[in-house]
Amino acid sequence: MPLEEAGFTELPPAVSKLKHLRHLNLSASLIIELPNSICGLWNLQILNLNGCVQLQSLPKGMRFLRNLRHLFLQDCWGLTHMPSGIGKLTCLRTLSKVVLSGTKGFQLNELQDLNMLRGKLIIEHLERIKDKKNAEEACLIKKESLRELYLCWDSERTLRQYNDEEVLEALKPCPDLQLLCIDGFKGSSFPSWISTVTNVGVNESSTEYIYGAQESTAAAAARSSSMKQLELLDMPNLKGMLGREVQGTLGVFSQLQYLSFMNCPTLTLPLPRMPSLEQLDVQDCPNMAWASISNLTSLQCLIIESIEGLSCFPEEMLQNLSLLESLGISDMKNLRALPKSLASLTALKKLTIRECPELESLPEEGLRGLASLQELRIEKCYDFVSLSMGTKALKSLTHLCIKGSNATALPEEVKHFPTLQKLHLIGFRNLTSLPDWFGDHLTSLRHLNLDDCPKLETLPSSMQMMTTLQSLTIEECYLLGPRCERGGEEWHKIKHIPAQKVE
Repeated sequence: MPLEEAGFTELPPAVSKLKHLRHLNLSASLIIELPNSICGLWNLQILNLNGCVQLQSLPKGMRFLRNLRHLFLQDCWGLTHMPSGIGKLTCLRTLSKVVLSGTKGFQLNELQDLNMLRGKLIIEHLERIKDKKNAEEACLIKKESLRELYLCWDSERTLRQYNDEEVLEALKPCPDLQLLCIDGFKGSSFPSWISTVTNVGVNESSTEYIYGAQESTAAAAARSSSMKQLELLDMPNLKGMLGREVQGTLGVFSQLQYLSFMNCPTLTLPLPRMPSLEQLDVQDCPNMAWASISNLTSLQCLIIESIEGLSCFPEEMLQNLSLLESLGISDMKNLRALPKSLASLTALKKLTIRECPELESLPEEGLRGLASLQELRIEKCYDFVSLSMGTKALKSLTHLCIKGSNATALPEEVKHFPTLQKLHLIGFRNLTSLPDWFGDHLTSLRHLNLDDCPKLETLPSSMQMMTTLQSLTIEECYLLGPRCERGGEEWHKIKHIPAQKVE
């Protein structure tokens, strides 16, 4: 029976009389609570409450819905507690989330016999567990069809003592779990079993290390390491991935392929060796041990964002990264220069620099080794005036995008890109014309995009010689646009181009 997205706040009484009802869909409705009479629907197999954001409670008689197979509770943000007895619904295959209670209501050990659960399970308010035995009795390790597990503590609680570590240790899931998300954890480090999960995310945790002082924990993690992705977000106390006592433990992150740090202000210890790591994202981590990135010799993608106070990177950072194909540097207000060791990135194919207002040019020596570079993007670096003469080494460059510039002219070095096929010039607010050499030098150009250049009025005559040009897009160029329309002053320069878009 579909009642989804209905505007009612109470369930119509007639619904509780439909004794043969098997499927009740109340998703995205404004219902606040379900009446206990609904528990008389003994044949109900599917109850969909996804997106019922105002739902505050479930009926106390939920245990009588013995045939229920799927209880969908995704995005029920207002659900603050659940009744006891849900553990008696042993036919359940889907239980989107459970909200733990204190002494009354749903207890975690009620999950003990729900071994048919599959897909995704969210457990909220784990701080309400007083005894780790309650967590052990949940027997998550027997839920062999669970693929995603979200373990949530209240991150804003303030207590003198926490039992988070022993509770998390007791919540070891089955080895087939693919995604583990931990939110609000107050322990000092994690149990070794998290290394068996393929994809792990940690948010708002006070943890200092992933694996701390216990050598046995780090060694056990190394023996069972199958983690491939690790995301660490809003961790104000994180100092490093390994405590100083276990820095020498090998193989702990041997299978890790993707690693992300976001808003970890005390991250200071060097990164351990991770021989399989392919991508590293670092955002809002001002005290990062940048030089240790050079140990990640298998790295293919490096993204660095929002680092305050850093004017330059150490030269060592980019050394030994011979496999790096993509480098992105964004939102660095104080960055004045890129390291000359940029030249060691011989496999680099894409370089993106965005929102670095103090950066005025690229290092001439740093560009000389970038013979494999195919795409260069410089965005919102408004005082960027020069690409430097090192651009002559960029023999493979096919795509150049410059977005947001105070420059009055196109950088002269662009003429050294004979292989360039795509050129995007966006937000050149002071650009009045393109240089005369434009058509003579860019002989391979196929796609040209001119956007938001309000002072640009004319195109060079050499545009007529650009026989390879397949498309021209002119947007928000209020002086140039009308002149490029059929019959306009610039029309004869572009009429040979097959695809034109002037707005």
